[in-house]
Amino acid sequence: MSQRKIPHRSDVPPVLLPLPPRPVSAFLALALVVAASAATPVEGAVLPWMGLEEMTHKAEIIALGKVEAAESVWSDDGRIIVTRATVAVERSLKGGPRSRVVVETPGGKIGDQLMVASSSPIFSVGERVVLFLERVGQQERFGVVGWNLGKMVIRRDPRTGRELVSDRTVEAVYLDRQGKRVNPEHLGAGPVELGQFLRQVEDLVSRDRLDAAP
Repeated sequence: MSQRKIPHRSDVPPVLLPLPPRPVSAFLALALVVAASAATPVEGAVLPWMGLEEMTHKAEIIALGKVEAAESVWSDDGRIIVTRATVAVERSLKGGPRSRVVVETPGGKIGDQLMVASSSPIFSVGERVVLFLERVGQQERFGVVGWNLGKMVIRRDPRTGRELVSDRTVEAVYLDRQGKRVNPEHLGAGPVELGQFLRQVEDLVSRDRLDAAP
């Protein structure tokens, strides 16, 4: 299976794209060739940092739920592979009540065609998550706010039985708005007890509503 690497910018993680399995525009084909020729080895992704308060403000939907299904498909324009995960909502913290939400992320595998988006959220059927979501296009689909930061996995501590929200970061370099690297002590917020974390988010949502009130 052949792949070509797209070099990353500070705001877009590096992406591995397969050779196009179907006819694409001349512009896209040229972009793939130029990107492949310019690619250089990198260690991890470089991502913009977003704190919990900023993510809460930006998110259209914040929900606790369980992943029911995850399927890789071609994007609507046929250019890239995306994964669409269906999440059953247990508790809505922002965006109103809903039973399910469809989350779309770049990357996935269809047959022998693979696309990997470094540090993009990956969904596994059965996992419980807290999601910070924003609308993608005109469809009733949503992307994850803050790339990987807006998907937080819930795990049960085998020793205490408590449900914990895992660290929000992965092996990546995060930059603030001035382009400076975020200090390690400022990364992540976990593991945190689930109930405590949900209350913190709800407090931020309430504060947002008060600030937005006329």
